[in-house]
Amino acid sequence: MMGTKQRYGSPERPSLRVLKRVAEAAPSSQGETPYVTRDTIRNRFQNLALEADLPERIEGERPSPQLCRRFWYDTYTAVLEGALEGIDEIAAEQGSNDPRVVGQNYLSDSRSRRVRREFMRNQLNAAFGERT
Repeated sequence: MMGTKQRYGSPERPSLRVLKRVAEAAPSSQGETPYVTRDTIRNRFQNLALEADLPERIEGERPSPQLCRRFWYDTYTAVLEGALEGIDEIAAEQGSNDPRVVGQNYLSDSRSRRVRREFMRNQLNAAFGERT
């Protein structure tokens, strides 16, 4: 799904609001019921897909929770790669060939999270054209 400039609010792609509702429908250890069945998730997703007026196929696949998760993980791994590229110069200055060393050993956890969030926010804004 990555690599296209198509916006997710278009008929070919779900809106950010729908994807947020999918995430809210997922089970949580913090929720009233920390589990739901796979069928419940599928039914909730299909209801949201109907509400969003999604096409029957997106890039050759039926809209599904797995398709949304794939988008999320593809985007997130691209973000991690972008964040590593961003600290490449710092690593070189420190004499390291591997920017992961800088990320793991020299950035605080909170700074590392902020960098990932910033990169992810930019990716989601580009994909959905909405403020996240």
